[in-house]
Amino acid sequence: MLRFINIFYILVLFSSLQGANKLQDVSLQFQWKNQFEYAGFYAAKEKGFYKDVGLNVSFKEYTNGMSIIDDVISKKSTYGITYADLIVDYLHGKPIVFLANFFKHSPLILVTQPEIQLPSDLKGKKIMGVQDSLKSTAFLMMFKDFGMDMNSFTNVLPSFNVNDFVNKKVDAMVAFSTNELYDIDKAGAKYNVINPSSYGTEFYDVNLFTSKDELINHPQRVKNFREASIKGWEYALTHKEEIIELILKKYNTQHKSRGALEFEAMQIQKMMNPTLFKIGSIDKRRVRIMAEDFIEMGLVANDASLDFDDFIYNDINYNTDLSKTEIKYLKSKGTLKLCTDPSWMPFEAIKDNKHVGIAADYFNILRKNSNISMELYPTKSWQESLEAAQNRKCDIFTLASATPLRLKYMDFTDPYIKLPLVVATKIDKPYTENFYTLKDKKIGVVQGYSIAEILHSKYPNMQIVEVKNIHEGLTKVENGELYGYIDNLVGIAYIIQHDYTGILKVSSRLNEDVALAIGTRNDEPILHDIFQKLVHSISEKEKQSVFNNWISVEETKEVNYSVLYKISLFVLVLSLIYFYRYHELSKYNKKLEKLSRTDVLTGLNNRMKIDAILDFQYKLAKRYDTVFGVIMLDIDHFKDVNDIYGHQIGDDVLKQFANIIQENIRDTDSAGRWGGEEFMIICPQTEIDALFKVAEHLRKKIAEHDFSNNLHQLTASFGITCYNGAQDVNTLIKESDSALYTAKEFGRNRVVIANS
Repeated sequence: MLRFINIFYILVLFSSLQGANKLQDVSLQFQWKNQFEYAGFYAAKEKGFYKDVGLNVSFKEYTNGMSIIDDVISKKSTYGITYADLIVDYLHGKPIVFLANFFKHSPLILVTQPEIQLPSDLKGKKIMGVQDSLKSTAFLMMFKDFGMDMNSFTNVLPSFNVNDFVNKKVDAMVAFSTNELYDIDKAGAKYNVINPSSYGTEFYDVNLFTSKDELINHPQRVKNFREASIKGWEYALTHKEEIIELILKKYNTQHKSRGALEFEAMQIQKMMNPTLFKIGSIDKRRVRIMAEDFIEMGLVANDASLDFDDFIYNDINYNTDLSKTEIKYLKSKGTLKLCTDPSWMPFEAIKDNKHVGIAADYFNILRKNSNISMELYPTKSWQESLEAAQNRKCDIFTLASATPLRLKYMDFTDPYIKLPLVVATKIDKPYTENFYTLKDKKIGVVQGYSIAEILHSKYPNMQIVEVKNIHEGLTKVENGELYGYIDNLVGIAYIIQHDYTGILKVSSRLNEDVALAIGTRNDEPILHDIFQKLVHSISEKEKQSVFNNWISVEETKEVNYSVLYKISLFVLVLSLIYFYRYHELSKYNKKLEKLSRTDVLTGLNNRMKIDAILDFQYKLAKRYDTVFGVIMLDIDHFKDVNDIYGHQIGDDVLKQFANIIQENIRDTDSAGRWGGEEFMIICPQTEIDALFKVAEHLRKKIAEHDFSNNLHQLTASFGITCYNGAQDVNTLIKESDSALYTAKEFGRNRVVIANS
């Protein structure tokens, strides 16, 4: 009997161990068929990286007509791989989370028959491709530039066989530059490539995502899956031959050859560029740039909020339990000294030697969550608090922003409050959307605030006046000593509501936000680790409760409705007058802005504006290691037009010429009058071959145009160059100008590539 009981317990124990070690089943939906494009995921599964974190992952190939994002949201798949379109879906409200990006540049292209040179040549043609691919924003943006949409051609469902293209059953096919080109080259077929990136569209690809529901209910699983996938890609890129062998044996549903997979692996290495980009990393700035492209296309509303905090996955998963070492440190440390801003309500203040306000409530929660002993180090000003921290008289800033100066003596946790910065002025001052218009005004900022450092570096000519605290700053505004005072929106609104109603108002917002965190002395780094955990121990419910205590409207027991009615009517009339004046002022400002950047005669960008665009594109290309093109063009024999027909006809020619340019370049390109009869066109994300096609297309349109006035046909000469990573702006101008001179020298009415 005893033996039976022992066996029973052993079986129960074995069963429970099996249950504890049981792998969780999840699935990953690919955006295409099996190939080296998913090598990292194969590696993560076959090398046991998924198993090590308790996951049994199944892979699902793409099938015609499916919506990958909808499948993940509806839980048909746990995770998905898709194009940059997921940004559009997020901005449309779909509950998805962007986990990782693997291809920094999209390999998605159109392979066309040789006679099809431009996207416009595809009108009425048959294109074979995945419906989701053709609806990819990269293609949509390119087609839009050429006046096309999805109805401009016939979409043929894919056969997943390049022979349909080689045998000319279709005029074009959607392809990945990483693989299909190999098969077409091997077949010996002639073709042309239309790459959306050549027409100014540059997007992420192979984007890993999941549903918000998956992240909320299984945060650790999401973290584990993401990390194991990245580990798989790290392995795949350093063991290409091993993974190619694996694909040939187990994942070769497309029956690819070894040569094809080797070609794909080499191309993917370039797409991911792991020496420059961390595998799986997501650049929030690039996501924002892509989103702005989608807005420009009309795929997303103009007023869409480009806040991606809930979209881009934060892979930091904090264990808020303090370690033995941290607990031991706190015991030996005793009581921590807190430095605060003694006069910054509703955030914090010192009243009757007590710390009060939003930050004080947060720290009460931290005391409860950790049992850490903390007490106030009293100061009379924020500047005095800064000095106390520098001199190690206090251990912690309760609420502060990280700045270069402060980082010399303090570390900072992740922010727990983020707020917009605004300018408060007297109520009679106009509202302004452009902070630069205040450059000649005296603007107050509390001495030692992080915004003071930002303003001094970003607006060196602005008259920044430092004050002791918010009350002194707003009082100086009321007295006319200062034009305005800068602080966060909540702080200013709180004080105006209590002390300056009807006297001061918020009249401008800066582009900067203030991110407020806990600062800890950097000579004891363990403090930073402790408070980083504590910051993340505060629940969203607790955060909301703290703010509700301080940012609320009090209800009075007795209401004089007659007085309230009169006040409401008065405010309504004032509001209508204000908004009318603001509307008229906005229209006037827009007219002035347009005049400042537009050539009056042609309506194109003027020299100053085109200079600014050229400088911006240069900095963008240099920062992201991309390309852009410059076209310089000049009307042939224009002096003869002025001499024979007069300057009035010459002006008319310049106007017509500008119209031809504007109608025959892409929406992403920028054209301007460089001087006299010379024009410049700047083409973002455009290689030299595509740039030549743009210039040649424009040259033909000019030569075919009837300018009337007995002039009939005129021609133009073109010089073109592309940024290659080595030139500066002046060199680009010289190269295109030199090529233009060569075009003139060799008979005009031609396009010449610089240094060719």
